[in-house]
Amino acid sequence: MKTKRLFLLLIALIAVVLSASVVVGFQHHKDALYTHEREELDHATMHVQSQLDGQLGALQRTTEIGATNPELTRHGSTSQRRALETFVEQSSFAGASVIAANGTMTTIVADSGRPSAAVGDDFSNRTYFRRAMDGETYVSEPIEAKSGNLILTISTPLSENGTRGGTLNAAFHLEHGDFFPQFASTLEDEQGLTIESQSGERIYTAAPSPNADLMERQTTLSETGWTITVSESRVPIQERSQELSMLQGSALVFVLGTLALFGWWVYRRNLAQLEALLAGFEAVENQEYQTRITLEGADEWQRIERGFNQLCRTLDGHMRDRQAYERRLEKQRDDLETLNQVLRHDIRNDLQIVLAYADLLADHVEPGSDGEDYLETLQDSTSQAVELTKTAREMADVMLANADGQRQIRLRPLIRDVVADVQSQYADADIAVAEPLPETAVLANDMLESVFRNLVKNAVQHNDKAVPEVTVSVRDDASGVTVRVADNGPGIPDAQKDEIFGKGKRGLDSAGTGLGLYLAQTLVDAYGGDIWVEDNDPEGAVFVVTLPKAE
Repeated sequence: MKTKRLFLLLIALIAVVLSASVVVGFQHHKDALYTHEREELDHATMHVQSQLDGQLGALQRTTEIGATNPELTRHGSTSQRRALETFVEQSSFAGASVIAANGTMTTIVADSGRPSAAVGDDFSNRTYFRRAMDGETYVSEPIEAKSGNLILTISTPLSENGTRGGTLNAAFHLEHGDFFPQFASTLEDEQGLTIESQSGERIYTAAPSPNADLMERQTTLSETGWTITVSESRVPIQERSQELSMLQGSALVFVLGTLALFGWWVYRRNLAQLEALLAGFEAVENQEYQTRITLEGADEWQRIERGFNQLCRTLDGHMRDRQAYERRLEKQRDDLETLNQVLRHDIRNDLQIVLAYADLLADHVEPGSDGEDYLETLQDSTSQAVELTKTAREMADVMLANADGQRQIRLRPLIRDVVADVQSQYADADIAVAEPLPETAVLANDMLESVFRNLVKNAVQHNDKAVPEVTVSVRDDASGVTVRVADNGPGIPDAQKDEIFGKGKRGLDSAGTGLGLYLAQTLVDAYGGDIWVEDNDPEGAVFVVTLPKAE
């Protein structure tokens, strides 16, 4: 991946991570805000329940304490009335009454109306009376009086000498004073309070502000079964949430903007310079050594710019030296090609003419005379010169050969042709091929024939036996192809085994140019093979050539 693309991907990844962090952080804050408000609402509801239970409990205890006055059991007496008046005056009740055990109201005191009219009436069917007579301090459901006030009645039994002699019934006006408002006043301004009786009748309402999109919490009083509902509008929370969202967006824009500016600064300071440097190196790879780059930024980039441009100038200079050298090599190649043509045609043809005239001259030389010795020397020297031109031509072919010109060459027909050709030149030698020859091929060129021809001729020329014997064998295995040329000659001393492949080394005292083995080694190396010499058993030498098989 290119550096620029990788950098952009990294910046994008950082932007995603930072954005996600900001979004998650603000969302967590908003969730925490809603959670806090719900917890506050739960706390406010429980607080109102606790206070209201406390107030109702206080009213019950006040009634129970008042019922301990024995004068209240003196039904119809003046002392009973005075005791009841004292109870009302000293409590927060708006009125009170005493009902005898048979259900007849005997005394009543109230701060308004004509309650005395009810004295003598039967109240035995009233729930609060029956519950009190059963021994319970009972808090009744709120009852709407003729005045429109909601009245709460708390009844408790009156006892005398261990016997229930009636009930004390205290009436409390729920709208009297600040009974319910005192609970609402403990709430926050945006919270409201609703109280409903056990039957579902709404006793008190203080609406929240604003009174829209409410969330509510409810609880039930244990003594009365009233339902307390504390409500709060989500609007203020939503407004704060919107403010947080705007703050979140602003923070996100700031973070992304800062990241973008940082990325642009890094790109201009480093990546842009790096791209220019890489483009320069690509031009150098394409051998465009006249390329020059301009880098901006820190001093390090300036030093890189100077170093790169100096490198290009140096390479440009070397390229011009190399081109001049290649032109010289091309001229030398042309000269070598010309020399090859001269060796191939002119000199060899002239030497063939010399040999032809020497053969004609033999008919005019008397046997046993000095002229016969001179003629034989002339013929030998001319034949050796012809051989030298042939070897020199092959050397020139090797130096002019192109490695790309190699192809698959089958060894079986090539070996047989070489053996037959050398056998025709040396009739007194015994040159054989070890059968069977495997069907295999190697990667070489037409000069491969020269390798084996030189080895076979070398085995004959260096042989000191009356009948030189030479055997050529081929072995094919997984590692490659091995060709062995074995003779029955004098062998080669260990000290000379490495030297005989040197240029101009004749080896033993014998005929030859001294270039055949050097040429063979040069060609085998070019084909990726190897060549060496071993001792033959029981006598002689073996030249071994290994070549890789063609795929």
